Amino acid sequence: MATAIMEAQLRDALNTDRDLTARGARAAERQPSGVAIERGQNVLGIWHWRGGQFELHVGRTGPVATVETVAEAVRYTREQLGT
Repeated sequence: MATAIMEAQLRDALNTDRDLTARGARAAERQPSGVAIERGQNVLGIWHWRGGQFELHVGRTGPVATVETVAEAVRYTREQLGT
């Protein structure tokens, strides 16, 4: 249950970030878990809540970033994936 709650909080925060939305990025829920960062038809990365932190996966790689809070995940997304 904690996973669903944390990922929903991240999805909501990403979708209300003015900088990301201005750049055409949006967050979408993935099943069974995860929050995809999308621009148009492209998936830029997927955040997962695991072990008390968020992990960002890009492509088929392992986590390229790990952060502890929603705010850090939004900031990282804005800086690294929002261009």
